[in-house]
Parts: sequence; C-alpha cells; structure tokens
Amino acid sequence: ERTVAIAAFHVLCRHQSVAMSTITPGSPSIQRHFDRIRSDKREVLILDGGTGEELFRRGVPDDRKIWSATALVNEQYHSALRNVHRSFLDAGSDAVTTNSYGVVPGVGFSREDIARHVATAGRIARESVGGDSDGTCGGAVVCGSLGPLVESYRPDKVMEHTEGVDWYGVILQALSPYVDCFLAETMSSVEEASQTVEAVGKLPPEEKHGMMVSFTLGGDGAIRSGESAPEGVRRIVNFAKKSDVHLLGVLFNCGEPESTTIALRQIQSDKELRGMLDAQGVVLGAYANRLTAVASDWTLEGSEEPQALRKDLSPQEYYTRFVKVWVEDLGLQMVGGCCGITPEHISHIASHLRTSE
Repeated sequence: ERTVAIAAFHVLCRHQSVAMSTITPGSPSIQRHFDRIRSDKREVLILDGGTGEELFRRGVPDDRKIWSATALVNEQYHSALRNVHRSFLDAGSDAVTTNSYGVVPGVGFSREDIARHVATAGRIARESVGGDSDGTCGGAVVCGSLGPLVESYRPDKVMEHTEGVDWYGVILQALSPYVDCFLAETMSSVEEASQTVEAVGKLPPEEKHGMMVSFTLGGDGAIRSGESAPEGVRRIVNFAKKSDVHLLGVLFNCGEPESTTIALRQIQSDKELRGMLDAQGVVLGAYANRLTAVASDWTLEGSEEPQALRKDLSPQEYYTRFVKVWVEDLGLQMVGGCCGITPEHISHIASHLRTSE
C-alpha cells in the first residue's frame, strides 16, 4: 500500500538533481513497478499525459513540421519541457515519457541531429524524475519514446523494414543511457511495431532494456492497418519472444477512448490470448487522446492547424467514462493519457485509483 510517507519521499526525490550514469536493463525502478502490478491485479501503473500538447498549452510554438521537437531544438524551451515532466509527476504519474517522439528522419532530421536531440530528450526526462539512477530514490520510471519514423496514423507510409530497423537503432542508442524502458508509441501496424522490436533485439546487452509497444486504433477498434487488436497483440508478443526482447506490456494510445474500449473488450473475450499474456507476464495498458477523430489521410505538415480537442473529456469524464471502466471492468494495469490529456487529468486518475488501493 502507498503511504503518506512514501508519497512525500517520492515528491522530494523527484526534485533532487540526477546522477547521470547508465541505467541497467534491470533497473530497480522498472523492476519494482512491474513486480508490484504482476503480483497484484488490483495495482496500477499510472503513466503521464500528452507532453506535446501540454508544451503548446504553456507557450511553446506548435511547429507543424517538427511538432514537439521544437522544445529540444531550441534550448530556450528546455525548462518548459522539464516543467511539463515534473507537472505530470506531481500530479501522480509513476512515469514520464521522453519527448523524443517527433525526432525522426521523416521530418528532415539527420542521423547526427537525431542522436543529439534524442539524447537531450532523455537527459531532460531523467533530470525531471530526479533521484539516483540505481532507482534508490523516488522510483518514477523514464520511458524512452519511439514514434513513427515518417508519419503518425499512416500504415501506408511505414518505412521499408530494414531501413526502419536501422533508423530505430540510432534512436535507441541515444535513449539507452537515460531510460528504464523503451516505449514504441502510436504504432499503426504490426509491421511498424516489429521494426522497433527488432531494433531493440539487435542492441548490445549493455544498451538493451525491456520495452512496451503501443498501437493506435481506428474508430472501429482495429489497428489503423486494419489488423484486429487481438491479432496485433498476439503477433507482436510472439515476435518479441522470437527477437529475444523482454516485452513488458502492450498498450493502445493516441486514439479515441471509445475505440480503446472496443479493442479491450475484444481482447477480454479472447481467453487464449489472455492466457498467453498472463503466462509471459505481459501487462495491458491504454492512454487515449482528447483529439477529435483523425482522418485516415492526415499528415502533420499538411494540417494547417492543430487537431481540435474534444469538449466532452474533462478530467472527470475521461476517468469515469473510460479509465475507470478499463481498470475495474477490463483489467488494465497501466493507464494514462496522450495528446490533450493534461496534468489535471492525471491528478484526477491518481486521486481515484490510489484511494481505492
């Protein structure tokens, strides 16, 4: 059980300066959290919210080409990024995700640019968490974000396999010294996700961490490629095992929360799949967005203005209509938010889930 003393200790540690030594694949922070949730189905790991949209809400320019990477490229915004990470931690998040999602070749970054800016994202996230890198203080997790290399939500624009694996290797090597796990986000197909998994599998042992894979869904609850959620989960779990990658969890993110519920109900009804996940210790999770529906032909640079936010997903509504259902009815043990989900949303989630523990 969480106690007031432990909570206060965590807050204190999150604001201390960070030791910058390399995190080992079995870092105590990630191991402790996953031991906790695997040993008790009532336990939940609370993720952060949408870093990019929160940066824009705080005055960082919304560049329609490099998006949230603006906060890395321009040093003047580093403090804003650090404050966003801390705001999610103070709200009750157990984890922060590096702001490396948009640092990809598809928007024009070179290999050298990617290595430099991704390392900056990792360093700022680690500094924001605070505490020693051996996990002895605080215990918040740093997840290293791997986004689509070319375009979000677009399975038709996924890079050729070998080339994609190579580019992800560049990102992973830059992230590795700073993170507790890797998080492949907004994957629009099993092929796209498999590139990230293969790249992790090819890392040398000293750079390898466990990873999570998160798919983005269409309005029908299927992965954007048309693959069903249960089939996608089954295939990526098997591929990770084949690739000698420690798959910690499979999630769904950056889609409408209604589609997430559809996918989770399909998985719940697939007893064979649930048995596979339990046997391999793979945890399910979700962190939906607050965006209006994104068209199938959407592109970031082609969008003249940011995607509109929904008005029916206040912190209370997001929790009551969706997160509460995912946890209590559908057995999720990792929840948070993506684009448009604020520290206020995370605070509401944490206050309810931790009260019920």
